[in-house]
Amino acid sequence: MSSPFYHAFIGTNSVRGSRGIYTLRIDPLRGTAEIVSTTQAYNSGCVVLSPDAQTLYAVAEGMTYDGLAQGGLTAYRVSPDGTLTKINGQPTGGQRPCCAAVDAAGKTAYACNFYHGTWSAFPIRPDGGLEPPSVTVSPPEDAAWKAAHCIGLMEGGLVGVISLAECALVVYRPDGTRFAAFPFPDNPFPRYFAAAGGNLYAMMQFPDDIYVLAWDSERPGLRLLQKIAVQDDARRAMPATSTIRVTPDQSLVLAANRPSNSISVFSRRPDGTLAREDMVVIPGDGPRDFHISRDGALAVVAMQHSDEVFVLKIDYEHKTLRPLGGPVKVPSPAAVAVSGRLEL
Repeated sequence: MSSPFYHAFIGTNSVRGSRGIYTLRIDPLRGTAEIVSTTQAYNSGCVVLSPDAQTLYAVAEGMTYDGLAQGGLTAYRVSPDGTLTKINGQPTGGQRPCCAAVDAAGKTAYACNFYHGTWSAFPIRPDGGLEPPSVTVSPPEDAAWKAAHCIGLMEGGLVGVISLAECALVVYRPDGTRFAAFPFPDNPFPRYFAAAGGNLYAMMQFPDDIYVLAWDSERPGLRLLQKIAVQDDARRAMPATSTIRVTPDQSLVLAANRPSNSISVFSRRPDGTLAREDMVVIPGDGPRDFHISRDGALAVVAMQHSDEVFVLKIDYEHKTLRPLGGPVKVPSPAAVAVSGRLEL
């Protein structure tokens, strides 16, 4: 039996009195959200749940971790009431880790570093804790700027990385060998990507373009299908995108732009290309991250500069987002992970 509640885990920057990771309980029937616990953590700029939602992984987006000149990835056990208990952590092999992911089997966690541009794979123990990395991949030695911005999983266990060092989306096999790459033309600033079946949606921070790519596990290579701007021309603001996500049923793609305080809604055509549906302005300032609940019902948005978290209902019929109650005050929210409905 399911309850109507959800838990949202909000990672924060360690500024303006932040206490670390905030757990929110969301009641969609009443349209309310409230903080139910906080967990001390440093600059948790990315948080991600395991497939069973029993473990939360959070980057420590800093220059040091456990006395080492690296950032870290920390594992937390999630209790039924949303309280987090630290299990352990591992250094990430570079500084300022900015993104993490967990594979569909819950066997491996991944993290990439903005400084040094490396990414690593961490085997997950039966208790959800992290082993030292089994794979670490570095950018090309001759790269002028060794940096990575996003890491994510694709079908078949492939690992995608937004590489600033190569200005490309690079796809790796699980053992760290290269599978394919798509260099972005004209030297944009790549930011984030999302995967849906045989499509990848790579979003630039500047300009605000989404590259819709096709891939095939039998034929290494990435093929461009479409390039479309995040913002519509009628309401265009300065481009500085943050996050792109696909709904669990893969029918909609949502993409956030910070200066316009907006999330654009696109529908997916049968070939994976996008059709613009709406551009929803969120009250507050600076949508640094958002995430979609596992049942696809809600989007939870971290408004970094106005210290607010908003809960939105995803309206699939009209292909838009609708507010669900008022905001929750959280200092400098920067990252979001959302459960499905909680089991009683």
